[in-house]
Amino acid sequence: MQQGLRSEIHRLLLLVAVLVIIGLANGYVAETLVVGGLLYTLYTLSKIHKVFQWLASDKDSMPPEMSGVWGDITDELYRYKQRLEQAKKNYTGLALRIRQITSALDDGMILLNADRTLDWWNPSATQLLHLKDNDRGEVISNLIRNPSFVSFIHSGEFTQPLEIRSPRNPNLIYQFMAGTYGRGELVLMVRDITRLRHLEEMRKEFVANISHELRTPLTVLVGYIETLLGSTDSLPPHWDRALRQMDQQTKRLSGLAEDLVMLSRLESTAPPSLYQSVDVCGMLAGIVDSARVIAGKHNLSLECEPGLALAGDSKELHSAFSNLIFNAVKHNPQGCDIHISAAQAGEAIRIEVRDNGVGIDEKHLPRLTERFYRVDESRTSTAGGTGLGLAIVKHVLARHNGTLSVTSTLSKGSTFVCQFRKTATNV
Repeated sequence: MQQGLRSEIHRLLLLVAVLVIIGLANGYVAETLVVGGLLYTLYTLSKIHKVFQWLASDKDSMPPEMSGVWGDITDELYRYKQRLEQAKKNYTGLALRIRQITSALDDGMILLNADRTLDWWNPSATQLLHLKDNDRGEVISNLIRNPSFVSFIHSGEFTQPLEIRSPRNPNLIYQFMAGTYGRGELVLMVRDITRLRHLEEMRKEFVANISHELRTPLTVLVGYIETLLGSTDSLPPHWDRALRQMDQQTKRLSGLAEDLVMLSRLESTAPPSLYQSVDVCGMLAGIVDSARVIAGKHNLSLECEPGLALAGDSKELHSAFSNLIFNAVKHNPQGCDIHISAAQAGEAIRIEVRDNGVGIDEKHLPRLTERFYRVDESRTSTAGGTGLGLAIVKHVLARHNGTLSVTSTLSKGSTFVCQFRKTATNV
């Protein structure tokens, strides 16, 4: 470019010099310069016209032959045009690949404009939502009129998925997930989770049925074992150890059945419409007293702000708090300090169970509330737990507008915090 510009300046200076000489020869210097300037301007305009014609052509042709600065300009424009064509081909190829990928998805994908009108969707979305070509540009809430969906799509909060019945077939359950991109545009994913929910219902029914069915034979076994234990004097001596092991295991199995029954009830029933006012300090004091019976050398302490009350089901809350406290007792070595505290935290109530025991590896924390999840396979069997305690805690707190958070460090201890956002009138 610099070379061409210098060449063009030299050419212009030479033209001016020639025009001055001609003007001096004919006696009309100014007029000669004006005419020469006009001719140079026409020459330049013809070059510009050729460049515009070339740029306007759709053909991938070579630039017109030019010298000087115009040759450099056309060469640079040609290289830019080549890069632009290559970028366009790459973009077209990428768009085609994206369409092929999204067409292979079982989940529906819908792109919505900032005003929530339909812009594009894949074949799965067509099948799931029965979309048609003439729906393009239509506001999606005009096609899916479910109030929950309308609120979801206009809320701007998409951290949690939405599950609703299909707008065409109420026997189908759809899950919607969304995310924003660009200038307020939205990508909406829709998935048919009917089979998944049916399997979940079957699992719940199976657990509920099997746990109820276990209770009757276990009651009979426990009764007979207790009767035999009461008359060991008339039995062979080696039977005593066997009967005591049978008694221990049947009681553990009975505890598992009871936990399954309670977990099944928590999952399958709606929270009570009317809650009673539960005295938090009184309930925690009773649980701590019971825990001290099996605590051995553990140091249990309770600190509770007077007058605290929760609106809830006392049986469910008692189960949740006792699971947390008894877990701290059972799963820590003798001599551990276990501190239970309850206090008002703004508009909420915070209940904390803290210990300085063995702690839990950070990798296990996200899965602690899963049923039957084992941090250590030997730990639960040794302590006599069912593996359902924290799952029960999670469900109870969810039914009482509460949350559970866990922090722990190996060899330093664990802290379980229950946070309830709404409270009852103080007792």
